[in-house]
Amino acid sequence: MRKIVGILVIAFLVSTTVNAQGNKNKIGQKNQFSPEQHATLQTKRMTLHFDLDKNQQKAIYDLKKKQAEKRLATNEKFKQNKEKGVQLTNEQRFENQNNCLENQIANKTAIKSILNKEQFEKWENHQMVKMRDGKKRMAHGKRNNQERRNKNNGESRNYRINRC
Repeated sequence: MRKIVGILVIAFLVSTTVNAQGNKNKIGQKNQFSPEQHATLQTKRMTLHFDLDKNQQKAIYDLKKKQAEKRLATNEKFKQNKEKGVQLTNEQRFENQNNCLENQIANKTAIKSILNKEQFEKWENHQMVKMRDGKKRMAHGKRNNQERRNKNNGESRNYRINRC
């Protein structure tokens, strides 16, 4: 009887360990949507939130599709540089951040031309809330990183926060 119980306990421990390790790979994975899928989802979210008409939906879809394609190309460039082990110079980092800010300005201008005044004000308020919540999450993440550092005997991991 003891042998059977012992075998069952070992089998239970092995099965839970295997399940826990299998789920670990799925944590933190993002959906890999195509630019068209991403644009469709963003357009529908904005339609629900801002009551867009058909012309506005079409314009937002085109804008979001262009942004998703640009983001995909940029991410591929960063992945290739990371695989090659290329370190960016200060000038290249400045250029990347400058391009990011220019894209944000162009996005805001395009959104302003598509939405009416009330919708644009609501959109700006929504952006402010998203930014505030993002700062809270970042602060919480820094706190968690500090706790991890303490657990690792003061050794920090290189966590990089990409803001654009």
